[in-house]
Amino acid sequence: MKTAVIGAGPGCRAFLELFEQGKLRFLDPHILAVVDIDPDAPGMRFARDRGWKTLGSVKHALALPGLELVIELTGSDEVLDRIHRHVPPGVRVMDHFVARVFWDLGDVAENLLGELHEKTELQSKVDRDRALLQDILDAIPDVVVVLDQEMRIVRVNEGFVRIAGKTRDKVRGLSIRDVFTREDAADWSANLTELLDEVTTFGQPVTVIRSALASSGKEGHFQITAIPLFNEHRKITRVVETAREITEQVTLKRETEESARRFQQIINAVHGVITIKDLEGRYLVVNPWTEEVVGMSRDEMIGKTAADVFDKETADLIQKLDQETLATGGRHVSEEVLKIRGKERILASERLPLRDYKGDVVGICCVSQDQTRRRQLQRELVRTEQLAAVGRLAAGVAHQLNNPLSGVLTFAEDLLLEADADDPVRKDYEVIVNETLRCRRIVGDLLEFSRPKRLDRQWIHINDVISHMLTMVERQASFHNIEFDVDLQDDLPDIHADPHKIHQALLNLVINARDAMKSRGEISIRTAADDDEDTVQITVSDTGCGIPEDRLGDIFEPFVSSKGEEGYGLGLAAVRTIVERHEGRVEVQSREGTGSKFRIVLPVSTE
Repeated sequence: MKTAVIGAGPGCRAFLELFEQGKLRFLDPHILAVVDIDPDAPGMRFARDRGWKTLGSVKHALALPGLELVIELTGSDEVLDRIHRHVPPGVRVMDHFVARVFWDLGDVAENLLGELHEKTELQSKVDRDRALLQDILDAIPDVVVVLDQEMRIVRVNEGFVRIAGKTRDKVRGLSIRDVFTREDAADWSANLTELLDEVTTFGQPVTVIRSALASSGKEGHFQITAIPLFNEHRKITRVVETAREITEQVTLKRETEESARRFQQIINAVHGVITIKDLEGRYLVVNPWTEEVVGMSRDEMIGKTAADVFDKETADLIQKLDQETLATGGRHVSEEVLKIRGKERILASERLPLRDYKGDVVGICCVSQDQTRRRQLQRELVRTEQLAAVGRLAAGVAHQLNNPLSGVLTFAEDLLLEADADDPVRKDYEVIVNETLRCRRIVGDLLEFSRPKRLDRQWIHINDVISHMLTMVERQASFHNIEFDVDLQDDLPDIHADPHKIHQALLNLVINARDAMKSRGEISIRTAADDDEDTVQITVSDTGCGIPEDRLGDIFEPFVSSKGEEGYGLGLAAVRTIVERHEGRVEVQSREGTGSKFRIVLPVSTE
């Protein structure tokens, strides 16, 4: 619209600035001229700077060709009246009052347009954010679904569409229970109902594991998590539910557990000591046979070191062997003698370092076979072979020696009886008698080992056997300087045994005690009953030289003597043989220099 602006004051300048800024689009003016009698008025200067025509006469302005609109901004009624008198027909006039209204309306419209623009931009940003959120959800490999307060679907991702088999438009607004209600084994609707009820009741995230069997028969496992979302009033407005398939993890876990179970079954079945320790020497794995050997349960050993389990000497040896294995980095074979629960055990061990997936050593495994019993059997075999040799020897010499020994003994005893008490030769006769008796005992022991006779068991009272044995030895000259301290329990039960063999065993113990004291000292004999074991016990103690600790385990072996070169090593072996044939046992306690104590334990009945 071709316009002439009359009046170029500050209001005119403001009007022109709005026009230049495009804020008068509702008028759509085309400025033909700006009119004012003052050429320096603000509007005149602004117009000239913009290249617009300026005039000093209203008359000239009204004569402009094509004029369509006159805007009066002088604020003068006289000027406005003159414009109305001379304005050409068809040209509209807008005085300064109307202009002000349109001006204000323009501001309102501009503000509305600005707000509309802001809302449009905001809506565009929201749309972009929603699209970005959807892209993010679709990029998550897990199944994701957002539910409203009524547990109806608001938003889902591609993972949900894939597993549900329905598009977003078809599931939006539906109840998640309806989407997953199926007639096959994979119906999760009840599980989902429980899960959602728990989330909405407690307002806390909940995670559960669910399994399903597909129509193909393949088993699937899913980890489902429901997370509540709250508004500013802590009211639940949304629930975000995710489902992650963990079939591979479950399968791997099962395989790992199965491998661990097979490993445990294998080491439990091995009849040997198996242990695994870390680099600090702490036990991590202990099999049942180790518990049997060590005498401690697995729970007691796990987390402890050898120093916590064994005595210092044994622990030091184990730690030394472990360190040697770690130092070499390879297989280490050894045979060790360990003292466990006060007893020596011989172990043949193989150690090897354990490595992780990077090849770094993380522990040490030790597999040991207890050779103690095997060595005992080897010794028993040697002993058997020795006994067989003794038997062959005894069979050849016994009859040859017994007759001449009987003759020598008879004549020597006759000479001893005929000799006067003060005859110097009497001592020589006593030596002959004693040595001859010693030879007969040796032959008797040899025969006992080579041809053990069948036991002639009778019900006997052990105190009677001991009394008879004491009556016999007290008469011998070699016992004259020995005192006997005898304490026999009166109410002992009878035992079913061979009295002659028991007599021989007791006699050997007493003679052994005499020799250990060099025929001078005290021998104590005690009897007692053990009602718990249902046994009778006979204890023979002396005040002799004692037995070295390192020889205590061998004194019952044949040809092993506790008296050095003076003994022939069959007396105690014969004692053990006799007692074991009666299903009993022999125990010994001794300390070098303080004497020895032997205890024979016999069962009351072996019928």
